[in-house]
Amino acid sequence: MELEALQAILMEDLTELVDDLPEGWSRSSPCYRIVINPSDEGEAPAAELDYKLELVFAHTPSYPDEAPLYKARSIRGLGSADLADVSARLAEQVEANMGMAMIYALASTAQDWLREKAAAAGQGAAPVDPAAARKAEDEAEERRLAEIRSHGTMVTPQTFSEWKKRFDAEMALQRASVQGADTTGDKKHKGPTGKQFFRQLEADAKAKGTEMQDEEELDEDVDADYEENGRGDDEDDLDDEDDEDEDEDDEFLDEYLADKTGK
Repeated sequence: MELEALQAILMEDLTELVDDLPEGWSRSSPCYRIVINPSDEGEAPAAELDYKLELVFAHTPSYPDEAPLYKARSIRGLGSADLADVSARLAEQVEANMGMAMIYALASTAQDWLREKAAAAGQGAAPVDPAAARKAEDEAEERRLAEIRSHGTMVTPQTFSEWKKRFDAEMALQRASVQGADTTGDKKHKGPTGKQFFRQLEADAKAKGTEMQDEEELDEDVDADYEENGRGDDEDDLDDEDDEDEDEDDEFLDEYLADKTGK
């Protein structure tokens, strides 16, 4: 997939390298060559450029989790010191892009270095408008991002570590929020504990016993009041009145019978 994206971007500047492989490279994996100029395609140089290089690369079995094989070689005007300088710049890019497709980023880094080399020697491309230069840089960056997006988001130890820190922080914040809610308003919605439940039963039993005692004391007070107010004497008086009424009835009956007998 990366090769297809590179071919669409670089076109004829990307070719497969069959011969002249760097020393120690195996032919078991395909090798490729990218020709790099200081000027982009469509930019007309003021004169024939004296600097030109090629980036030779091959994918390794664990790429992009490990660095690809790569080497910068001079096509025109570059010495061993120049190649060592550009190689150091490429090594920085490899470290920064580990875990992601990086060949296009390496080619762009090599071209930027070559631009600086040509500009320092006064042999660069014809002066261009700053706005056009920014536009070209934006387009190059967009092509680089499009290449990365075509492979999806690569997970590296660094990106995973950053994500893990954010995830742990979010989980800690969530747990703190839940615990804070438990210690404030949420407690009122929870039922009593077992200890609280039995203490409540004990308190209810004591309260009930107190009420029964109060009722008994109230009954005793009522009886005492009843006796103190003479309600018991009244009953005795009523009984005496009933006895008197019975005596009167007996006397009346005796008189009636006596009269009847006399007749």
